[in-house]
Amino acid sequence: MNFDVSSPIKYAGTIVEYLDQGRLKAALVTREQERHLAVIDSAGHERLVPRDLVLMRHPDRRADREDVADALADLERERAELAAELDLQLLWEVAQEQGRSFSAAELAELFFGRRSNAAASVMLEALLGDRTYFVRRHMDFVPRSPDQVERLRMQNDRIRARSDDYRKIQKHLRDVLGGAEMPPAEEAAALIEELTRYLKNPFTRSRDMTQMLAQAAPDVDPAEAAFEILERLGALPRVPRFAFIAGLKDEFSDAVMKEAAEAVPGPRAISDGGYAVTVDDDDTVEVDDALSCEALAGGGMRVRVHIALVADFVVKGGAMDQEAATRATTVYLPEITIRMLPDPISCRAASLISGEDRPVLTTDVRLSADGELVEASIYPARIPIKRRLDYDQVDRIIESGSCSDEAAATISRLHAAASQLRQRRRTAGAVLVQRREAKVRVRGDDVEISVLDNASPGRTLVAEFMVLSNFVAARYAAANRIPIIYRVQPQLGGDLASQRPRLSLHPEYHAGIGLDFYAQLSSPIRRYADLVLQRQLLGALTNRDNQAAIYTVDELLTVLAGAENAEASGRELERRAKRYWTLRYLERHALDGPILAYVARGGQSAELADFAVRGTLHGAPTLPNQMPIMVQVSRVDPLRGWLAFDFAGPADEASTGAIRSI
Repeated sequence: MNFDVSSPIKYAGTIVEYLDQGRLKAALVTREQERHLAVIDSAGHERLVPRDLVLMRHPDRRADREDVADALADLERERAELAAELDLQLLWEVAQEQGRSFSAAELAELFFGRRSNAAASVMLEALLGDRTYFVRRHMDFVPRSPDQVERLRMQNDRIRARSDDYRKIQKHLRDVLGGAEMPPAEEAAALIEELTRYLKNPFTRSRDMTQMLAQAAPDVDPAEAAFEILERLGALPRVPRFAFIAGLKDEFSDAVMKEAAEAVPGPRAISDGGYAVTVDDDDTVEVDDALSCEALAGGGMRVRVHIALVADFVVKGGAMDQEAATRATTVYLPEITIRMLPDPISCRAASLISGEDRPVLTTDVRLSADGELVEASIYPARIPIKRRLDYDQVDRIIESGSCSDEAAATISRLHAAASQLRQRRRTAGAVLVQRREAKVRVRGDDVEISVLDNASPGRTLVAEFMVLSNFVAARYAAANRIPIIYRVQPQLGGDLASQRPRLSLHPEYHAGIGLDFYAQLSSPIRRYADLVLQRQLLGALTNRDNQAAIYTVDELLTVLAGAENAEASGRELERRAKRYWTLRYLERHALDGPILAYVARGGQSAELADFAVRGTLHGAPTLPNQMPIMVQVSRVDPLRGWLAFDFAGPADEASTGAIRSI
């Protein structure tokens, strides 16, 4: 059972168990990084796990993404059977006579009469939770003396005397979640206090309360169940649902706010940035990129991508920097946006506001008439931001072919260049998958849902130039041996879309993007990893004769491993929050009639056209993916994330006329 997680053992494709809130959790390792393993659980959720939390490896159990749920279910069934047999008191009576320490595997063999990874896993989890019979010393376990066990049993008896209170709390939890009678006012107040304390800090949540919530609602995340109970008891916290559940702070410390108010960027003379326009959603306030474009002789173009120079405002190691490192990313939730940096920096001083001069890191490229990258340079500058446009305006300009003013002419040239760049990447094998995405906003009791078309001309235009800017930066870093973290995705055969990109210190081909070099530096206002790499690149550009990097390789690995984990958690939180509020909306408004949807997974599920949310589809014949159909919502449960439809028939032309096909 004991193994060295720093050894060269290959874990990919193997089931492991890692420590998660005091329990062993089984998952399949999908890929390895320096200090982390990427794993996927039975629900298909992915996360990064530090290697030192992996306590059990099952080399005899191998699986892949398709059969991970079955493989983990088999392991859990075997563990459940063994756990039902285990009696720690009986084991202690035998082990303490030998007067020595044991590994979990040895104790498993002693009790079960055989050595197996599943038995060792069950034993290890039981021993980690034991406070009576064994003492843990590193990963060995020593039987306590009879006197020690007797004293602990007496303490446990006193604790069990309080079990009536626990049973009462658990009954209240079940009753509130089940819609039964609410507890008396005094007991409700005590429950509110207990649950509020439980949710306040995700790192100190009581294991007992976690277990009680899990037993009260086995198919609901304990933290989400706790918040639901507070809501039903009329004790909503000040912080919105998913921000409170995740322990996100919606305010900054006095030290951070003071530093933000006093931040003054270094002097940079105003330079020619071209006619720089920004393109964002109409409600975006953190604007971190602008574009300008000029026609060149011979049909070529000069394009400049301007990225907000956040490094000029946020000093490495300062209060803002430390807070940004902790937050790692701006989290966009339906009810609230939790920013990585305080508003005075992210929404004002560093944001590329129309009509203002702003410091930027400019990627300056020259493209040939057929879209080939001929020349590129990167430099810091200070430029005036000429015009702000939203995606709808840009789409209308592109559709009309208008060049009525300088902004429209700039967009038209950018669109032509972006189309050429995109075609070149497609030819290189890039996987250009752009799913529709729901934008969910909650204002009091009102839920507003719109569907973003990520394949629209405006969004595609901006995306192409962010890719180009990131490529040029990565190529420059590789050519000049500047330590940065690259994002790579070598072509390994099979379905490329299922092969997730990974971080690397070494530049490699990124097959999904179709480029030889790639890193992310285009969103330094919203992603800490991008800010770190911007600092690294700016330091090399500013001090070309000084080879000392702003960040060492070890610092980069530490910063970015943490940032990637936080980004993944943030994305999962955003996904859960959007689904919850979309289902709340459907629960209120969409149960009475048929709704337009698109077939997915050959008819096993469907995606609602006006909500971009998927659910299980019942009663449908085998149908081609993306076929428009009509469905009736048959089951919706926001708390549990359940959504199911009944097939109501094919969609008619009137239903589909206003909806763009996915």
